[in-house]
Amino acid sequence: ALPINADAAVMAATLAKGQELRQVLPPGRAAYLVPAKGSVTVNGQALTERDGAAIHGEEEIVIVANDEAELVLVEVAA
Repeated sequence: ALPINADAAVMAATLAKGQELRQVLPPGRAAYLVPAKGSVTVNGQALTERDGAAIHGEEEIVIVANDEAELVLVEVAA
C-alpha cells in the first residue's frame, strides 16, 4: 500500500457491462473519477476511456458500465 498524506481515499473497481455502482459522497467531500478502461455513465453523464470527471455537490455517485469498465475514484475534502 502507498500512504497518502491527505484527507483522501483512492478506490478502484471493475464493472461488467450493465453493472451499477453507487458511492455516497458525504457533505464537504468531492471526487475525481476516471474510467481507465471502457465507458460509463456517471449521474447521467457519459464518460469514455481516460476521460476525467470532477464531482462535487452530489450526495451520491451512480456509475453504470456501458461496457466492461475499470475505474479509479479519488475522494477528497472539498
